[in-house]
Amino acid sequence: MGYDESERYSPSIGQLPVVVGYNGRPPARKALVWAAAEANRRDAPLLVVYAANYPGMTLGPGPGLLDPSPRALEAAEEVTLRGVIEALAAQPELRVAGATKVTSPTQTLLQAAADAGLLVIGTRGHGRVLGPLLGSVAFAVAASASCPVVVVKTDASPRPTGPARGVVVGTDGSPGAAGSVRFAADHAAATSSPLQILTCTGERAPAGISPDRLRGAAQQIADTARRVVHRTHPQLSVTTVVEHGPAERALVEASAAAELVAVGTRGRGAFGGMLLGSVSHAVIHGARCPVAVIGADQPSQDTETDVRDAAAHHPRTAPDIVEIWGHGSFPASDPPANW
Repeated sequence: MGYDESERYSPSIGQLPVVVGYNGRPPARKALVWAAAEANRRDAPLLVVYAANYPGMTLGPGPGLLDPSPRALEAAEEVTLRGVIEALAAQPELRVAGATKVTSPTQTLLQAAADAGLLVIGTRGHGRVLGPLLGSVAFAVAASASCPVVVVKTDASPRPTGPARGVVVGTDGSPGAAGSVRFAADHAAATSSPLQILTCTGERAPAGISPDRLRGAAQQIADTARRVVHRTHPQLSVTTVVEHGPAERALVEASAAAELVAVGTRGRGAFGGMLLGSVSHAVIHGARCPVAVIGADQPSQDTETDVRDAAAHHPRTAPDIVEIWGHGSFPASDPPANW
């Protein structure tokens, strides 16, 4: 069954909608199937969005305005309708609406994300993104959307949820990583999947810092994240992994056995670059499963408390953690004076 677009954000619906970018091509169709299943799991409505910004839409009377011809607009609305039909075929009980927008794809998706619980887009795979909704727009939207974004890849094998597959989240201990860890934990708990918290030390230790000391600090950050997760999801199976090397390489390798990889953006935490936009871009490019990108947010009070608790319970590594959080990444040739 469907529902009117005018009521899709009504409080009576309860859950914010899942929004999926759609253009009728294979990457978007695969994203649609994933989004429909996720909306059904959340008991949330699904909004299928098509940005019809292509030749056939002619300039209107005002500067920068588009005045679609009737035939072009009708064709665009047919694309949207196909998406709605495909979503209902995949999830017959789902509440689905379609929206055809004659505007910039980036603007369309960012506006939709403002009232969404999740935004889903598709890629061809190997980092090549396809279609008027998807191109480089995917990376721009993933970096700027006000809700979590999941990028679904056509070259990824179907991944069942549950104990056979897990959810992987990368964290560097930065305040912005808290949202990624929460999202990953919520998704893992909802799909009865194990959660793996992954932290990387980078390829080179800062001058004057032994690899063992750096690895110990990384492990403490991973343990802190696990403790935060245990507070909200005490029954969730959680493991921690500390890898030496670039974050993007470790996350891409972990994606081979995962159902979902979660990363953040704009991180500035313990190990430089763990959650930077460049890492998110690289993970989207190389991952073998869907990738969730969660924008940086402010740490919760619980997160800050757990960081202080971690320092109190591990006095030998507490100075490392304090300095890592205080300074973020720094050149190997210019470490803090008290290291």
